[in-house]
Amino acid sequence: MNIIRQEGLSMPVSQELINIILAELSKKPPVKPNIRAVTLLFKDINYSAENGGFHPVEIRLISRNDEWYFDYITDFKYMGTDPKLEKEIDISWSQRYVFLSYAGDLPPGEGRDIFALWQRNFVHYHFLNIYTLTVMWGS
Repeated sequence: MNIIRQEGLSMPVSQELINIILAELSKKPPVKPNIRAVTLLFKDINYSAENGGFHPVEIRLISRNDEWYFDYITDFKYMGTDPKLEKEIDISWSQRYVFLSYAGDLPPGEGRDIFALWQRNFVHYHFLNIYTLTVMWGS
């Protein structure tokens, strides 16, 4: 696996982000054969509603015909008066939408701009070793 494709939604996915995903997946190969999906959960273990920190990020890929495709990327943050983790940014290639918590669904141009900014930040935070990673393989 050295390519991750897009289908359903065209977003400016940087090679840096793809390289991060591929490098992390190569460290934790699947245990079971016939894997059809993988979810990567990047967490700042110190992130809390009280102290802030770096938002947890979930990236899901799906496999079809021996190729990997982006399914979604979701950035979570604590929200509300009784804080709980909720989606702040949700980009879904399979469902063809970009969602921003305070704005709702975004038109494609605005969604691409938000994603490009989010992506630069995520790549930088990963470079700083902010995250602990959990990989979940699914069949």
